[in-house]
Amino acid sequence: MMDLVLWEPESGKLIPRSANTPAAVSDYAVQLSNRDKRQIVGAFDSGHYEMAINYLWSKTATALKKELSVVGVQLLGEMLGRTDVNEEDDVEDILTSADAIRVAEELGVVSPTDAMRLRHTNELVTHFSNLDTLDCDVEEIDEAEAMASLKACIKGVLGRPKVDVAKKFVEFRGALEGETLRPEDPRVEMLQNSPYFFLKLTISVLMNAAKRSHGATLEHALANINLLVPVMWDRIRDTEKWQIGKTYAEAYADGEKIVVSGLKSALLKVQGFDFVPENLRSDTFIKAADQIIIAHEGMNNFYNEASPVKNLLKLGSTIPTPALPSCMSALLCVVLGNYYGTAWGAVPDAFRLLDSLSSERWTYYLNRVLPGDLRILNKLLDEKPRSNWFSVSKKYGFQDLDISNSDIKFLVKATIEQEESKIQKIIQKLRRFHLGKKA
Repeated sequence: MMDLVLWEPESGKLIPRSANTPAAVSDYAVQLSNRDKRQIVGAFDSGHYEMAINYLWSKTATALKKELSVVGVQLLGEMLGRTDVNEEDDVEDILTSADAIRVAEELGVVSPTDAMRLRHTNELVTHFSNLDTLDCDVEEIDEAEAMASLKACIKGVLGRPKVDVAKKFVEFRGALEGETLRPEDPRVEMLQNSPYFFLKLTISVLMNAAKRSHGATLEHALANINLLVPVMWDRIRDTEKWQIGKTYAEAYADGEKIVVSGLKSALLKVQGFDFVPENLRSDTFIKAADQIIIAHEGMNNFYNEASPVKNLLKLGSTIPTPALPSCMSALLCVVLGNYYGTAWGAVPDAFRLLDSLSSERWTYYLNRVLPGDLRILNKLLDEKPRSNWFSVSKKYGFQDLDISNSDIKFLVKATIEQEESKIQKIIQKLRRFHLGKKA
């Protein structure tokens, strides 16, 4: 039985080695106008590399976000944990450039290799935008960095024609909300053998439908929840299980009797009430963690991270379990940093919160969250964040934790021994499991 997949990434044409000038490379950018190409090439020829890359990246990020919006702005918000997003919102307002790259990779819009190169370009642009804030004007983007970014943006995004890459997913999403699937439906069997991200995405679609739908659409969604949640339960991680439990708690608090009944039936089938939060206090922590991520992945991150980290610290050191995945991921983003370093003003407060976590909570994160936390796994592929990861592992005694996940046990062992090639190998394996394609 073939796996159920969303779509395969459709890269632009390979840029031949003979195309070694800005003008030659820009010829492959089918989504850029002739005027755009002239401006970029002109900036290159004048040695204004930062101006060229900033302009190029603006065009690339806008094109990528527009392509992603085809799956639905509301769903993109759900995938990012943004419950306040609806279809009327502008995709530019809800997706940071880093979000867009990560979601595009998960959805298969760009290949893992192209995503890696796009992340480096985004970090390059962000880093040099930070230099003004840090009163450091002695460094500049060099020609080699600029050319690498030019090729990355064109091959990964701008070199492809505008196509409806989301068609397959839109069809499956329509089935989840528009018809009641039967146990013998081939799509149910294929779902069981699909990449992890597809399971995660299916949960997001179904929970979104349960919260926002009415009438026949709600009936279909609840029926599919009762069919598919038991099918997926043993494979999905705690992050997604808490998402289901939180949806039940919200429906109960809002008096949505039909939704409560449908979700209760599904949770009873899997003995899932351990994942229903006792209250919605966790929402406050999750939203605070989201603000850290937005600052970390946005412009001037070295300056802007301190405030949201301090706000999370003010909420208290006892992080509710449903919010633990979001908060730990956000705090690790701060202390690991990126290719260029860390935000000095934010790191001390981030460590204060991490210091308050018990060894049991670190064990929980490593076993149950990290295997699917692509944001952190991707960081460990870069030298500086990986070096900071070594320090974090030593500080919090990873070697003494009870690691039951075999892949994470391998990762922790390689971390303790600082075997960088082994770390990269296991991360690629985890990414392949999550994305269902070569990483």
